[in-house]
This record gives sequence, structure tokens and C-alpha cells, in this order.
Amino acid sequence: MKRIALILLALTFSTTALAGPLEDGFAAFKAGDYARAMQLWQPLAQEGNADAQFNLGLLHHKGWGVERNLRQAHEWYTQATNQGHADAMYNLGLMYAQGEGVFRSDRQAVQLLEHAAARGHAPAMYNLGVMYAYGMGTGKDTARAIDMWEQAAGKGSREAREALVRVYEEGMFGMAPDAARAAQWRNVGN
Repeated sequence: MKRIALILLALTFSTTALAGPLEDGFAAFKAGDYARAMQLWQPLAQEGNADAQFNLGLLHHKGWGVERNLRQAHEWYTQATNQGHADAMYNLGLMYAQGEGVFRSDRQAVQLLEHAAARGHAPAMYNLGVMYAYGMGTGKDTARAIDMWEQAAGKGSREAREALVRVYEEGMFGMAPDAARAAQWRNVGN
């Protein structure tokens, strides 16, 4: 019996030890201790951990635990983007679309959102659909917009589903209204 208790105790400590600074940073972040999260993630980010780089970008972008610094956010997002981090691509794309801390560039935004969407990032798909629908940073392509919204809605995006309902209810983009398709998208996920 004593041996079982020691094994369980050892397993408890080993799983805690395996958590590591990234997970500990998430715990601190969830608890609202952004300074501690920053302290834990900074060395990881400097070593090239894409999740930590994204997280530091987010802290600087939102001003959580640090003074808001869009230049730093851009730098950390860029480093994570260069490693294929879809959330970083998305946030960096939005910074370019909104001209937030960078020169506004719809073309750059589209490029970044395309990369994130190719990795299955539903919010990127939705926003990319908006850009295609209105020709922002790309030629106007309503078929591509609807395709992006359908993909995003299939991944659970409420905004994409609402856009599709509106497209089909109102017959937007030169399409005839289609109440059946609008109802189909209205009922997805309900």
C-alpha cells in the first residue's frame, strides 16, 4: 500500500514537472497575472517557441501586463508567423487590414489571411471572405467569398454563418434570393 502511494505521489510530481513554462504561463495568464505569464514566455520566445512568440505578441498588442506596444506585437507576431503559426498570421493580417501599428495594406492582409486560412483558421476564412466580397486587397470575387464563408461556417464560425444567411436571404452579389439555402445556413450549428 505504501508503495502505491509513493508511485502516485511520484506520478503527480512528474506530471506537474512536465507542465513547463509554456503551460505555467497559460495558467498565469488565465489567472490574470500577465506579468508572470510574460516572465515565463519571454525566454521561450527568444529561443524560438512560436506559441510563446504569439503569446508575447498578444500581450503587447492588447497591453496586458505591459504598456501597449504595437511595434513589439508586430515583431513577435512576425516571428511566430515565419514559423507557420496560424493565429499569429491572423492577428498580423488584421493589423495590416486596420493599419494598426503598421501602414495599412489590404494586400498584405489578404496574403497573411490566406496563409492562416490554408491552415484551417476559421476567423481568417471569414475575414478573407469579406475582403474577397468587397475587393479589398484583391479583385472582387464573390464566389471565392462565399466559398470562404462556407468553409468558416463549417468550422463553427457564427459570423460566417450569418454572412451566408444574409447573402441568401437578400440575394446579394447579383444572386437571386434563396430562402432554402438561407434556412440551411441559419440552422447549421443550432
